[in-house]
Amino acid sequence: MIILENFLSIRCKRYHKMIQLDCKHKVEKSDGLMNIEFNESEKNYPFKFYDIGLNWVQHKVYRPSGFKYYHWLQTARGVGHIEIGSKKFKLYPHQGFLMRPNVPYSCYPDSDNEWLTSFLTFEGTATDSIETFLELNNYQLYLSLDPELENFIQQNYKTFSLADYPSSLDQSALVYKFVTLLKKNAFSNKTQFTTNNINNSIIEYIRVHYREKITNQTLSLVAGYSVPHTIRLFKNEVGETPMEYLNKFRLRMAKTLIDFRDELSIEEVSELVGYRNLSYFIQQYKKFYNLTPGQERRIGSDSKEAK
Repeated sequence: MIILENFLSIRCKRYHKMIQLDCKHKVEKSDGLMNIEFNESEKNYPFKFYDIGLNWVQHKVYRPSGFKYYHWLQTARGVGHIEIGSKKFKLYPHQGFLMRPNVPYSCYPDSDNEWLTSFLTFEGTATDSIETFLELNNYQLYLSLDPELENFIQQNYKTFSLADYPSSLDQSALVYKFVTLLKKNAFSNKTQFTTNNINNSIIEYIRVHYREKITNQTLSLVAGYSVPHTIRLFKNEVGETPMEYLNKFRLRMAKTLIDFRDELSIEEVSELVGYRNLSYFIQQYKKFYNLTPGQERRIGSDSKEAK
């Protein structure tokens, strides 16, 4: 496993000639294929890149505490795997992946094949607004990159390698431009998280996990978007909020148990379908079916006896 921060000096000896431009900014130049630049300036910019890599051979990385900057990664050649919690993605050529700071993840090449990537990590005083601007939760997967976004790192790599003050201002402006390109790409291609994909992911999660505690935050993590945006997209397509859908799903499952599992008490049914408060369950059931769970069971019992 090769992690950039920990093995920089080793890689420099093996692959690169390092040039020290000043005490805060280092540039690595390579005679080979791979290139990487680091920015260690302490100046407070709205947007500031930390490092940028072009045609980088990506090896296995495991970060249980995540990375402390926004992290963009795109595939130039080969295929990579990215794992975040229970989510697993493959990153093919012409695809990219954006991740928030401090999100635990791992990535590695597909089998033994070389995974060639480009990346950009960044921070800054204005980055708090990125999550709202990009409607970003923990990550976004971009399944189709516009040419301007896909070629951004290659076209601007030279500017990011400069260490003078005017260039640092240009770099800040370029990071901002990069963020706007992400927004533009998401709008034109709808990224991975199209409405159908979001809805299918949420509905499938509810179907499997309805017995567990589920919140809007839980479902926003499933969708990969912010809570307000996830709710809005789901409601626009399904006609109700995710929580309304979850409530109805639980009530339908409860009715099945009440009708066919006589050995279960109403309280047990309530717990089995995800309600932790019996009074609330009874209230919701009556509101939905115009009967209490007890009345539902008595009607069912009378029907069975009549047969």
